[in-house]
Amino acid sequence: MVMNNLDDIIDKIDKHITEKDQIREQALKTSREIIISCRKAIQLLHKNSQKEAKSHISKSSKKIKTLYEQTKNYPDLFHSGFIENAAQEYVEAYCFYNILKGEDLPDPDEIQITYSSYLLGLCDVVGELRRGALDSILKGKSTTANDYLLYMDEIYDSIMNFDYPSGLIPIKRKQDMVRGLIEKTRGELAVANCQQRINDKAHEFRGLLDQVNYQNSTKKKKKDDVDIDVDKVW
Repeated sequence: MVMNNLDDIIDKIDKHITEKDQIREQALKTSREIIISCRKAIQLLHKNSQKEAKSHISKSSKKIKTLYEQTKNYPDLFHSGFIENAAQEYVEAYCFYNILKGEDLPDPDEIQITYSSYLLGLCDVVGELRRGALDSILKGKSTTANDYLLYMDEIYDSIMNFDYPSGLIPIKRKQDMVRGLIEKTRGELAVANCQQRINDKAHEFRGLLDQVNYQNSTKKKKKDDVDIDVDKVW
């Protein structure tokens, strides 16, 4: 028995795997570039450098399209973890940028991101909002910190609508993470507000003491003046 076509089959398989491996290497490189660029964008947003952040986000947008195009013929690569991670980083940076700009969130269809990547990336935005809230607390801007907390609550309420098996979308862990971040932030904001009220009352009390001391000093001076005048008369 002779297997005349074995070599042809093996060559075809080898060619396919070699091509797939090359695409995988290219996709890994592209995904790393996206993650690095989006993280730079987020850091810039925390420094109020929105123009520079937008530039990184725009570059990442083009690379995401390239990444999807590279892997579209290989479903196992397309849905692999490293591509999902890159897409989530992109969503996180883009959504955070729009929130700070006071604009609507980007639509997943318009930015051509899978729904699962979008949803999981949206969860990660809460971490950046928490950082913004803490920075505001340190600067004594409790109103701004409270605005960040409201955004966090809104995202949490939205993602809690999804109750599906992890095999379909692994969101349960991120839901728990978001809830924990909100609880911590709410507690820290409450402490900061309480401290601010104490400081305000202390400042008010110091002002009253200064006023009382000033009045007592004025009265004493007047009394001394009267005593001096009496001595002169005698």
